[in-house]
Amino acid sequence: GGVLCFVVAIMFLGNAIMRYVFRSPTSWMTDYACYLHCLALFMGCAYTFQVHGHVGVDLVRKQVDKATHRAHNRLGTRIMAIVGHLQTLAFLGITTYAIYNQMVKSRAFGSMTEATYPIPQFVLYLIMFLGCVLMIITVFFIVLTLFTESDEYIE
Repeated sequence: GGVLCFVVAIMFLGNAIMRYVFRSPTSWMTDYACYLHCLALFMGCAYTFQVHGHVGVDLVRKQVDKATHRAHNRLGTRIMAIVGHLQTLAFLGITTYAIYNQMVKSRAFGSMTEATYPIPQFVLYLIMFLGCVLMIITVFFIVLTLFTESDEYIE
């Protein structure tokens, strides 16, 4: 994901140089940079969950931890983490279902993106679908880890 974001940055830099230095902007670079950014975003999200890189509001969890004095293997905080991750799974399930439906429709109708150089919409929906499936698998295993003695995903 990081490499793809670097490539996107290089593409935009190249486009800016072509536009403002040589007065000859490219007609394709912005479109394909956006497609690569979509790929980087959806492929990098599962890894972000795995390494605790996501943004979360832990105010309630910290208050529960403080109120229970970390009792019983931080059970209150662990339950709050499980509930939060189950909400994430529900959201990802709905999103994956909607993306799947759009993917099937775009494949059936042969829809193309509305860009200077269009590509099949199916490709973008496939990228989003696979990214969501990877996120679901990752969050599912995080929830399973929360049922063990590990404190890795409590914070």
